[in-house]
Amino acid sequence: MLKNSIYELKRTKDIIFVLAKYGFGDIIESLGVPVPFKKNKSKLSRNERIRKAIEELGPTFIKMAQLLSLRPDLIPIDLAKEFEKLQDNVSSMPFEKIKSVIEEALNKKIEDYFIGDFTLLASASIGQVYKAALRTGEIVAVKVLKPGIEDKILLDIAILQRLAEIIRSRLLIYGIDSVRIVEEFAKSIKKELDFNLESLNMKRFSANFKGNNDIKIPKLYFSSKKLLVMEYIDGIKISDIKKLKESGYDLKEITKKGFDLICEQIFLHRFFHADPHPGNLMVYKNKIVFLDFGIMGRLSVEDRKYFIELIYYVIKNEEEKAAEYVLKLSKVPKEIDVSSFKKEAADIISTYFYSSLKNIELKSLMEDLLRIMNRYKIFLKEDNYLLLKSLVTMEGVGKKLYPEFNAAEEIKPFVIKTYKKIFSVFSIFKKSHELNLSIMEFFQKTPSNINEIIDKVKNGELKIEFEHVGLDEIEESMKNSFNRLSLAVIIASILIGSSMLLSFYVPPMIGHISILGLGGFVFAFVLGVLLILAIIKQK
Repeated sequence: MLKNSIYELKRTKDIIFVLAKYGFGDIIESLGVPVPFKKNKSKLSRNERIRKAIEELGPTFIKMAQLLSLRPDLIPIDLAKEFEKLQDNVSSMPFEKIKSVIEEALNKKIEDYFIGDFTLLASASIGQVYKAALRTGEIVAVKVLKPGIEDKILLDIAILQRLAEIIRSRLLIYGIDSVRIVEEFAKSIKKELDFNLESLNMKRFSANFKGNNDIKIPKLYFSSKKLLVMEYIDGIKISDIKKLKESGYDLKEITKKGFDLICEQIFLHRFFHADPHPGNLMVYKNKIVFLDFGIMGRLSVEDRKYFIELIYYVIKNEEEKAAEYVLKLSKVPKEIDVSSFKKEAADIISTYFYSSLKNIELKSLMEDLLRIMNRYKIFLKEDNYLLLKSLVTMEGVGKKLYPEFNAAEEIKPFVIKTYKKIFSVFSIFKKSHELNLSIMEFFQKTPSNINEIIDKVKNGELKIEFEHVGLDEIEESMKNSFNRLSLAVIIASILIGSSMLLSFYVPPMIGHISILGLGGFVFAFVLGVLLILAIIKQK
């Protein structure tokens, strides 16, 4: 306890000193602490000074800033871009200290599991990676959590939480909620400190690509909270263009293959690598190798549908409809002017998409949209931002390999394929069972809901609020909605009735099939198609 208190005092002193050094005396004064010294005015911008201060404050702060570079909902977009420049430039720990962590995780002597020496491959904030050999002869990569790093980070978080509460009001004027940032960082870093979670991500990712010859995922040999032992792959870094050319690789093919794999992860599996920067990508025997599965994105079925429809309306040059789907993919505060946002977002979208797809850069489009969203305090849901970030990162990697690469053109076939799958007749019939259950549940609950409303009327507890905003438009919208709902109920009823006729073999019959039941399904199908066409036409 005393040791922790001494560390906290020393660490707080270090933080204050670094803040003063980079010209953040106003923040220090808000802590009620006199500024240690006056710093000459720097030529660096405020964002650059923040980045420099974070680099000097070390691993915990670097990890937090790297997280924030993926979260423009927490900090201004320009600051997030500045944080993208941060790298884990940390010194490595001696192997003798790392060895004890490996033996503790394996519950055996290191010589019982490995043979030969360990070669350091990389040293990051929280861990180190070595090349080694198993006793069975396989060459492996060994990822180890640095000893004591978890306790140190948790102590730093405790200090940050106290400081964040004190300086929150001072930072809010810059659009930065320090308390929320520390909370989000604490949740994120605790996941990264448990390698078991990364191993689960690897297993799921590997299962998704089983049998795919375009991708290589390291085989996992052992996992625990502090240790990962996986296959060592002697590939070429995807950023090493010279070596790729010397090895005879077609850079255009590699670029297309890498981007297509990201699209497959997003649109097919809905589980994707959220940090595909050049350090996490290699090429091995004409396959793309993905490394480091600590940060993964998950796309819901609903958000995938919204994303596809967003692109559909972009292709149709219906910018305001596209802007609506930007909102559906986001967290939207109640008080914003939706009409004004949609108009501004539509202007941005039209600026890009009325020209040829070949001239579009996803990165520029995303940054322009995010700036408008930031102004309106509208933020993409975290995984939806990670999706775009992943595509944009792969676009950047692709352009370095093959400058003529165009992500907007490459993404189009995946969107069309997924759109057809989502809105196919088979998909609609597949969901008819869920629709039947929902309709039945609705009718089962309706009597009790009506009784509840009547009881509230009797007791004078029923309150109805009216707000007259574009009443004519709402009336027309409600009319259309009720018409569609009525037709949907009729279709569902026909489907339920037809299912019963088929189940109980009601004559007349053709073989073992009820003609009335079959006819009901056909009629419901026709009505369903007409309903879908009416909805599409209305949009």
